[in-house]
Amino acid sequence: MRKRIEWIDIAKGIAILAVVIGHTLGPYNGQFFGSLIFAFHMPIFFMLSGYLYHSRPARQECQRGIINLLLPYLATAVVLLVVSAIARLLPNPLLNAYFPSWRQGLIATSYGAGSAVFNPWHWQVQPIGAVWFLLSMFIALQLFNGVMLLTARRHQRWRQAIVRGRVFAIFAILGGWLGHVAYLPWAVNAALLAQLFLYAGYLVNQKALLRRISSAWYLLFTFMWLVSAFQGYFALTVPTSPNLLISVMGGVAGSLCIIRVSDWLSHYPNARPIKWLKRYGQLSLVVLCFHLIDLNVIGIEGWLTNHLITHMGPLVTTIIAISYRIGFVTVAMLAIPHLPGIRACFLPRQYLFRRLQRR
Repeated sequence: MRKRIEWIDIAKGIAILAVVIGHTLGPYNGQFFGSLIFAFHMPIFFMLSGYLYHSRPARQECQRGIINLLLPYLATAVVLLVVSAIARLLPNPLLNAYFPSWRQGLIATSYGAGSAVFNPWHWQVQPIGAVWFLLSMFIALQLFNGVMLLTARRHQRWRQAIVRGRVFAIFAILGGWLGHVAYLPWAVNAALLAQLFLYAGYLVNQKALLRRISSAWYLLFTFMWLVSAFQGYFALTVPTSPNLLISVMGGVAGSLCIIRVSDWLSHYPNARPIKWLKRYGQLSLVVLCFHLIDLNVIGIEGWLTNHLITHMGPLVTTIIAISYRIGFVTVAMLAIPHLPGIRACFLPRQYLFRRLQRR
């Protein structure tokens, strides 16, 4: 078993907490702080996947993706469907009937949209929410691995990099264009644009850029990240933003800044906050899945907000709501590894994949 890279776990921990916070900003959603979060919190996961990428036969890559990404997606969808059905039968303020019917829930699960679906055919599909990322990552990795395999050992190294860069740029342009035409199933639009983030992460590793980039460069990266946030909201799931080129550059730059901070934090492994960040990063898949469950079918945050906002104001209420959201996913993160059967669905890499390998 390969040893975990501590700064990657820390970076994932920061990113997944940013996801939770970004989805809980309430009246502050859409303002600068939200745009700053959305500028990097999804791109960095694609960049880290690119950093860790190893070429595999297409069939093996597909099998890994089915187990590591599609199984947790399906498990999350089952929870949403069941809890929605319970809420429809037994209406109460603590459970939300997110899906109005089994049929609409199954269609939403099959389509896998992260936000409102639009297309020239005017299909009416309810978005499933944040776990769009798992489907999109699956598609993105299949495309990325396919291009890497097809271009392997066919050119000199510098020509190989140019060919790959051109192909990934074409994919990204196609994804950006589709963001104005149709939201495709499984967030294929985002998977196409994400090729640039995957390739950026791959190059960072292959060229050892983390060791070679001087500290002065991070001032530029911070500036690019801020410019991306100031220009407006980057919805990678679509993908759209006021300027996608700036958003892509800001996503890479912001991710590099978070990676640099994570690398620095990794020098203090015994500090309690760092241990927690690593834990969130190691179990970021559980956090994402149960955050979506909390967002869609658990009504506690909405109940809290409705009862507190008139007495405490939007800022304090938002802070309390964020604390609740983080607390919810923390309980799930701590509990799931100790629940046989369930943990194989939400942590297949740790529990199911290794069991299959032993067989």
